Amino acid sequence: MSHPRVLVVHRRSAYTDFIANQTSRIQKLIESGDPLVASLVSAHGNHLASMETVERAMSDRGVNATWRHDIGDLNPDTFDLVVTVGGDGTVLHASHAIEKTAVLAVNSSPSTSVGFFTCTDAAHFGEFLDRVLDRRIQPRKLSRMEVRVNDRRVTDLALNDVLFCHDCPASTTRYVLGFNGTREDQLSSGVWVSTAAGSTAAIKSAGGKALPQGSRRLQFVVREPFPYGGAETQRHPRITEGFIAEGDTLSIASKTEAARLYVDGPHVVFSVDFGDMVSFSKSGKPLSIFGGVKKGQ
Repeated sequence: MSHPRVLVVHRRSAYTDFIANQTSRIQKLIESGDPLVASLVSAHGNHLASMETVERAMSDRGVNATWRHDIGDLNPDTFDLVVTVGGDGTVLHASHAIEKTAVLAVNSSPSTSVGFFTCTDAAHFGEFLDRVLDRRIQPRKLSRMEVRVNDRRVTDLALNDVLFCHDCPASTTRYVLGFNGTREDQLSSGVWVSTAAGSTAAIKSAGGKALPQGSRRLQFVVREPFPYGGAETQRHPRITEGFIAEGDTLSIASKTEAARLYVDGPHVVFSVDFGDMVSFSKSGKPLSIFGGVKKGQ
């Protein structure tokens, strides 16, 4: 790959955000060296050093890169390669704008970030980049999820998971779950739906199972289900988890006036009204990524 066009998407550290917002309480904790913010300061220092190392490695190889945190005005698919410098959140942030371009993810602070989607750290980035540019390694494909509301596609680029729930976490989520030809009225704290790549994340903590990285199935888990009906008709839900095969769909008919869909975390959110029908299925647009989720997870 000669003279590649590379887009570098880097995260903003929590430390940077706190300083920019001039939050007096946190500022004082940082200035006093309070252990409560020690990890923030450490991660910030690691991240800055990693960006310098990555930038130097690309400069040494004659790679002219475009550096951005906010990529709202760019189309990553016009580049030959997307490099993310941060953690999993940075990969997820960038992936929502990427359909075809491969991603090389760098963990900028391995001491504080697990980085399931990352394939290298800054110290080894140069040698990894050489292998990518020389085409000695190929990216793998990670399945993504398509979500529709009333037959309108709201996204087909969900890489990790989607949470359907009430907009207030303390409120009950009411809906009708449709799966494998069965429909069931349910009350719960919401429903997690994840890809194989996301099966090691929140859904696993909620009782889900880790899937092989190459799996094309989705899975769902009902969060904190509880009995439905009155005192004389109360019953427990029967459909609380399952796997959605390629070509199949999970549906949720909302009986909640103010529900939300949280895609890959808290930053991509869609509103769902009472009576809306939400459906989840495998997307036809996998993400190409070098490395990816660690084996055995």
